[in-house]
Amino acid sequence: MKSQILKLRKKIYQNLKAKASSYETRSKELISYYADQEKFSKRSFTECSIRSVKDRVLESDLFFIGDFHTFDQNIRNVLRIMKVILSEENECILALEMIDSEYQLQLDAYMEGHLTDLEFLESINYHNSWRFPWTHYKLIFELAKEHNIKVIALNTKGSLSKRDKHSSEIIANYSIENPKSKILVLYGELHITKNKMPAILKKSCPNLKQVIIHQNLDEVYWKLVKTGKEQGLVSFSDDEYCIISAPPWVKYESMIYWYENLCDDPEFDIHEYIIEKGKKIFSEDTSENFYAICEDIVSHLNLEIDEDYLEDFNLYDHTNLAFIEKKLELNLKPSLISFYQYLIETNRSFRLPSNATFYCSSYSMNRISYLAGIHIFHLFNTQSLTPVDVLNSKSKQNKFFLFVFENMFGYFFSKIINPHRKCEMYKDIYSMKDKIEFKNQAHILEAALKSLDDKSISQSLRGLSLKDVYETSLFVGHILGEYMYINYTKNNFLTKDFKLNLSSQHFCRLRQKLLSAHNYKKDSKRYF
Repeated sequence: MKSQILKLRKKIYQNLKAKASSYETRSKELISYYADQEKFSKRSFTECSIRSVKDRVLESDLFFIGDFHTFDQNIRNVLRIMKVILSEENECILALEMIDSEYQLQLDAYMEGHLTDLEFLESINYHNSWRFPWTHYKLIFELAKEHNIKVIALNTKGSLSKRDKHSSEIIANYSIENPKSKILVLYGELHITKNKMPAILKKSCPNLKQVIIHQNLDEVYWKLVKTGKEQGLVSFSDDEYCIISAPPWVKYESMIYWYENLCDDPEFDIHEYIIEKGKKIFSEDTSENFYAICEDIVSHLNLEIDEDYLEDFNLYDHTNLAFIEKKLELNLKPSLISFYQYLIETNRSFRLPSNATFYCSSYSMNRISYLAGIHIFHLFNTQSLTPVDVLNSKSKQNKFFLFVFENMFGYFFSKIINPHRKCEMYKDIYSMKDKIEFKNQAHILEAALKSLDDKSISQSLRGLSLKDVYETSLFVGHILGEYMYINYTKNNFLTKDFKLNLSSQHFCRLRQKLLSAHNYKKDSKRYF
């Protein structure tokens, strides 16, 4: 990894970790738990395969999986592990820290379909007892309902050690009563350090085969980076692993975002708001974050962009939709307005065509850095690209090239900030196009494949609507952005690559440059 990018990421990490820590009231006991986690995270480890972890999971009786409560990526990994267990038709029990054990009856009623989401959250006092993002955890409950999995509540009031002991007693009792069931325990990452809950269970149930699966431990990530890896699976021992699927600063960013919303209005029930509105609240510091990311990227890539141009932007969210729509009406033909309404309705973030004005559907580092990439791309191409003219023209091909380049640079810059970003690769798209669940997208997937292979781009786009052209450009732009990032990490990167035009010849040359050194047709998305 280039040293300047490593410094940039460490700077982001240190700032976000410090800010996230400022929201916590740290007792002596909590400080001790953090110290233990750091100490255990610094142990030596070896890299291992997904297959070896799956085999170990299937051989074992009890699994501890670490949870960082505001970070949805952790929940996705939990779902994958649950599916591994279910793939062999194993009986499974899901044990959760997030619900107090006194609410087991309400939990049972919810799992049996007698309570709605809001009724359930109210019945367990979720707003005051847990407060972390319900929309993340809901995915686990949906999978558990689908497979008729028993879900048990573990939490209680009191010190951290008292809670660990209480939860361990419940798990032990269920393991004795259900000897054929595998028990998956989702608990805060500090509690599954080997000398905490796993040690308590080991003492009370010595014959239970345990597996500990940590997620995105800071120390492990930075050690792995030194070996040239930015993601993967590692093993501390035969019964203890760590998944690195995201850089640590992204989880701290999620924590900051969540606490900022709660601190602004402690009585505001954000779960109810999200369930009813489907939207998160926008952060007041987003414009500052956007500019800071632009500034850092420009500095570390040694790009020659005047600060006055860099800070000349406007960033809006869903609270400014009336203004956004008015801006669109002033600059675009009526036939294009419905296209941008489609982008808004489908929760997309984008640059308005007339100037450096951006719509961001919800706050996240990925979205902000993505838009920062689009901003920088346009600052490099103000002389050769006029988005309003391109979009108002009749050329479907030019619209496609504009969208591809925006998405390529948006993805590339966001990948610099978050190297764990993933996209569907050529092999994934090829597999998707023949699956029944993607039947409605088959023409888009086919167009994306042709756009990566064929010289005639206009033929690839034949019959596509503007919405289809945009969706195709996402697949193509992200793949090209992925290879641009790979080339960058191998020092095969030049600032002149930012200078683009909308000719077919230029697109084909760029595509050839990015793909020629790779067996791109056999590449697929990595999960760990």
